[in-house]
Amino acid sequence: MISSGFDMIGSVRGKPRLGIIGGSGMCSFCELRVISKVRPETKYGLPSDDISICEYRGQPIAFLPRHGSKHNIAPHKVPYKANLVALKEIGVEYVIGTCIVGSLRREVIPGSVILPDQFVNLTWGRDDYTEIDRGSFIHLPMGKPYCEDLRSKISEAASSISLPIVRQGTVAVIQGPRFSTAAESHWLSSNGWDIVNMTQYPECYLARELGLCYSAIASVTDYDVGLQESLVIDPGQMSEVLEVFRNNIRSVKTLLQAFIESYVPKLSCKCASAVLKAYYEGCL
Repeated sequence: MISSGFDMIGSVRGKPRLGIIGGSGMCSFCELRVISKVRPETKYGLPSDDISICEYRGQPIAFLPRHGSKHNIAPHKVPYKANLVALKEIGVEYVIGTCIVGSLRREVIPGSVILPDQFVNLTWGRDDYTEIDRGSFIHLPMGKPYCEDLRSKISEAASSISLPIVRQGTVAVIQGPRFSTAAESHWLSSNGWDIVNMTQYPECYLARELGLCYSAIASVTDYDVGLQESLVIDPGQMSEVLEVFRNNIRSVKTLLQAFIESYVPKLSCKCASAVLKAYYEGCL
């Protein structure tokens, strides 16, 4: 039984209330001590990989690599529904998804860490709706798609370790797995959007649909190609981009460790579940 494994594991009591979904570059999180691994079968199939039940400073944490432990699942093929349902089934109430992004504004420089507060979905054919749902759907309010409480606490954790972050931004979610053309990138930038990514939709939306509070930590590796700045995805600059990428991963892990230590025991927001409750009670 999955549940019995969480009753008491070493110094850790209870189920993991926080789930971390690791993006590219975070297919593992060796700074967390792995206690056990599970891979629940959901009605949407299996999640991307094993979910590691971990411990950090006495707190139980669930960790799941979005693209699989070998980074072999493309952004448009990620089993987003299975991932989030599996996390919920093992007791997770709060989810932080890490991701790498390109900058669409000169002011958002490579190496920045940003907490998105809005997304624009430009993807298609992803598993935000499947036949297995048997026609069931809800008109889910998404005016504020990210959990404000989680974003605020992550921001406070960043301040506690003197890590500069950008506290808001709009992420344009493209289909992938290819990067934008220069023309596409210029169009994205001209709309006033801040960063571009391939995985925030439907992950953010589905978390809300399941009543899970969700926030993302996005790290900027480069300027998107349409800006034609000094650091873009280009064969001649890949070593520089990869160095920024590696530094970003270290920063994000340090931020997550600070967040776990200071805030996981205090998590109490129910904004996502409140939206669902109001909807089903006919208040919306």
